[in-house]
Amino acid sequence: MNRRYKKLRIEKRNRLFELAYIDPITGLGNYNAYLARTKEKLEINSKKTMIILDIDKFKSFNKKYGHMKGNELLKRVGEEIQHSIRKTDIVCRLGNDVFGIFLIGEVDVENITRRLNNKISRINIGDIWYNLRISMGVYICDKNEKDVQSIIDKAIMAHDSIKGKYHVQYGVFTEEFEQRLIRESEIENMMEDAIKNKEFEIYYQPQISTKTEKIEGAEALVRWKKDGNMISPGEFIPIFEKNYFIIKLDEYVYKKVCENMQEMKTQFKDIPKISVNISKESLTEKDFFEKYMRITKQYGISPSDIEIEITERTTVDSNIDMKEILEKLKEKGFYIVIDDFGTGYSSLNMLETLPIDTIKIDKSFIDQIGEKNESINLLEIILLITKKLNLKTIAEGVEKSEQVAYLKKENCDFIQGYFYAKPLDFETFKSYVKGNKQYQ
Repeated sequence: MNRRYKKLRIEKRNRLFELAYIDPITGLGNYNAYLARTKEKLEINSKKTMIILDIDKFKSFNKKYGHMKGNELLKRVGEEIQHSIRKTDIVCRLGNDVFGIFLIGEVDVENITRRLNNKISRINIGDIWYNLRISMGVYICDKNEKDVQSIIDKAIMAHDSIKGKYHVQYGVFTEEFEQRLIRESEIENMMEDAIKNKEFEIYYQPQISTKTEKIEGAEALVRWKKDGNMISPGEFIPIFEKNYFIIKLDEYVYKKVCENMQEMKTQFKDIPKISVNISKESLTEKDFFEKYMRITKQYGISPSDIEIEITERTTVDSNIDMKEILEKLKEKGFYIVIDDFGTGYSSLNMLETLPIDTIKIDKSFIDQIGEKNESINLLEIILLITKKLNLKTIAEGVEKSEQVAYLKKENCDFIQGYFYAKPLDFETFKSYVKGNKQYQ
């Protein structure tokens, strides 16, 4: 009886251990095991490296092939990671498709990440081979670090820094990266008050017709003025997109633009179209259309006076039915502008499939004018195709007379850039508009 009771106790203890520390799908350790085992290894006086690895678009794999096949994939990935590292190293499944790898001793990061990618990028389940893409975040531990969660967080941050960069396999956490994160935290701490205190200001950069050299439109650009200093949009916009504060900022900018347009309508017989940037995050909100139409109506503005500007990158997001969204915007009466066109995210076919009115040619093409290279050939092709499709074109970032001459020769419709005007505050912009006779 005692022997049987002792056996049951051992079985129960083993079962509890499995529940607490073993991942049932891969047979590897789970998150709890990773924390415990990594903490032990941190006591070793040796170099230590953490890698966070996940499978890109694993949800899509599950949806396409089913959860059973997805579980088999996770098991195979776990096996391949084990084959790629040493017995003294640690690999655990931390959750979903995320694996934690902890390497003890000297490690060639370039070599180990390449080996992992080669092993996992093409993987077989039974007789079928699947092509995968993985992303990795690497953190090389400080000799005296003992906080496991902090180390994991840094590896995750390095991993997140390369999301969307399809030509980059892994990111490494560095001191420079850490300083950037500190700055990101500072910006996040200031952003709510910035809206309340109206620190965000709207500037307008004129868009000039190549035929008349008169202003035909303008792009509304947001600037953040904090204690007399400007914070660059290149710094705060990516942060706001990541934490979804961009939704609040988009609405704030849109309201301010409508308010400015209402004021201009009382002073001029006509006003130029204003282009307003709207983020993917705002476009996919459930009440987006109702909210923005309500604001437009509130200020007595016609949707036909406004151009909704979205990036080319947004149009190819597989998680969004962009065609449906743009068609709804067109139904409401808005004009559609695609920004950053030609940066390589999509093909020219999108011009036929999406209800677009205007494309903005990315500055990188404009900078090549005057040089003989493939970019100029592609620029000529873009301008030719857009004419065939009856689309308007805006060249942005134009700064030189030779660029203007080339764009006029190739029948680009509008020019935006320092050659004609830098972004102007509202009062200066009104004076600029007033100086054009067609608006007097």
